[in-house]
Amino acid sequence: MTVQELHPREARHHSGAIVRSRRFASQFEVDGHVLALGVEPGVRGGLYYLPSTPTWDDGTPVPRDIAAGMQTVIEEVERFWGHWPEFRAVL
Repeated sequence: MTVQELHPREARHHSGAIVRSRRFASQFEVDGHVLALGVEPGVRGGLYYLPSTPTWDDGTPVPRDIAAGMQTVIEEVERFWGHWPEFRAVL
């Protein structure tokens, strides 16, 4: 796992994805495409709501290979920040 902090609460994962974490929302970015994710504060980390069929903010579908690895990337970045996130699927 290699994570590089870009700004406070913004980091680049070795896969090239960027995660920006905010109090009630986070952004997952790959190659200029952004996906906003709902997050609730938790005890040891945020509770992320991942869509079952993710689409970028511009409405285009997130490729399957990126969607399949999204949870792992977010988890590794959050652990870099010392948090232990949880995940829920949004149908």
